[in-house]
Amino acid sequence: MQIFPIRYLIFLSAAGLIFSCEPYRHMQKISTDPACVYALKPDFNHVMYKTSVDVIGKHLSGILLFKNMPDSSTRIVFLSETGFSFFDFGFGSDSGFRVYQITPQMNKKSLIKLLRKDFELLLFRNMDSHTSYTLQDSSRLYHAFPQAEEINYYITDTLCQELLKMQRATSGKPVMDAFITNNGKGNSPDSIFLIHHLKVNFTISLKKISPLASE
Repeated sequence: MQIFPIRYLIFLSAAGLIFSCEPYRHMQKISTDPACVYALKPDFNHVMYKTSVDVIGKHLSGILLFKNMPDSSTRIVFLSETGFSFFDFGFGSDSGFRVYQITPQMNKKSLIKLLRKDFELLLFRNMDSHTSYTLQDSSRLYHAFPQAEEINYYITDTLCQELLKMQRATSGKPVMDAFITNNGKGNSPDSIFLIHHLKVNFTISLKKISPLASE
């Protein structure tokens, strides 16, 4: 039986770790039209979801409401089944963000920042076509939109006709995956599942209840 030198085994282990932590390294950069991704944007206008949040051993459940306002901003409100408001966020028509209300237990800068990034990903915000690019593997296209600290990926089939999932990444590895189901063009997803790749457990699941009546 052949015996490999210890240093060689260490090198293989280190190389495997590097490539496993940077799943985008093997992909090829190609030219695509970002318009194909914009066409897959989910519609979150006047819709509500039954919502479950698990974070650091704590469980919250209730209703999450998305509503487009007359000034073209979007409000996202998370309520308990009894009507207690966990948070009320506003996203301006540009890159603006405002916390209208948040419960003291959730009023932590790191958590607010995390939720803001999650919702910006879902709402297709901050998508600058001038800095975007596309990576391709054997079966998917990764449409990349660089952010201040991370990269938002919108992952589609190779024909850019179906949005398979959304992803936030930093330092060459994913930090959050967002999976959606039954999202036809121009429709609101039936369900959404967000999982954060952190040392602490943090997941958000949403199941559509019904559209809200327009005012």
